[in-house]
Amino acid sequence: MKKIRAWWDGLVEEPGLLGRVRRQWPWVSMMVVMAVGLALIGFWYWRRGAAIIGVAFVMGGIFRAALKNPGILIIRRKWIDLLLYFGIGVSILVMAAIVAPPPPA
Repeated sequence: MKKIRAWWDGLVEEPGLLGRVRRQWPWVSMMVVMAVGLALIGFWYWRRGAAIIGVAFVMGGIFRAALKNPGILIIRRKWIDLLLYFGIGVSILVMAAIVAPPPPA
């Protein structure tokens, strides 16, 4: 018998790629936001891109704190994960905010 729970539990048991994406949706959404930030950096909008990458890490911390089963966002103990996700995210956001823009040409 197939056991299907709510999609936010991360416990959806479906075969194939869709099932894997649904089980790991917090990580997938974090990686999508991070890819947007990297794309912006590639198009020379590095401050905006870095800020979006910082937001992705903070988002990962929120997922780790709020969800019962955040999938592969679990690395170590919960307090270590929260410290790292929020610490890295906030430090990237601060660096993106305080670095001076280049002088006009």
